[in-house]
Amino acid sequence: MPDLRKNAKGAVVIDDRYSPLVIATFMGETDLELGRWFADLNKKIVLQHAASGRRMVSICDATLATKPTPDMRRFWAEFSNSTTQTMKDATLATFLVMTSPLLRGAITAIGWLSPALRDLETFSTLDEAVREAKVRLAHAGTPIAQLLGSYELPELGVKARSALGA
Repeated sequence: MPDLRKNAKGAVVIDDRYSPLVIATFMGETDLELGRWFADLNKKIVLQHAASGRRMVSICDATLATKPTPDMRRFWAEFSNSTTQTMKDATLATFLVMTSPLLRGAITAIGWLSPALRDLETFSTLDEAVREAKVRLAHAGTPIAQLLGSYELPELGVKARSALGA
């Protein structure tokens, strides 16, 4: 079931309707509160997949996000370095969608602090990332037939996006 956390400057939606594909959409500014919420819920979801013995693909869509602050870059580096072996084994791939050259530069800087982030695969559109996720999941024996067309943000995410003007 999709979940949302928002504040005055940003929002994060974690959508697991198409599990084992999980899509997180970041809108506006992600502060430490939103980052911690994402990290906790993401860990819970990944560990649930690990417990069931099935691998997943995670897509983080940052196309509606602002450039991360230095504190958030440090947080994301620490988050990626805290990934357990169980979580790594349960994750088939992690994709990051971003169109902004500024965000790509920020991710490169985070990668210098965190070798784990060097494994991120980047895509310029969400559709490209979803297509590749479907291919990888099918090859792993866990196709996601229920996502037939383009990904649509759940209603709670659409409302949050409108409220933020994103």
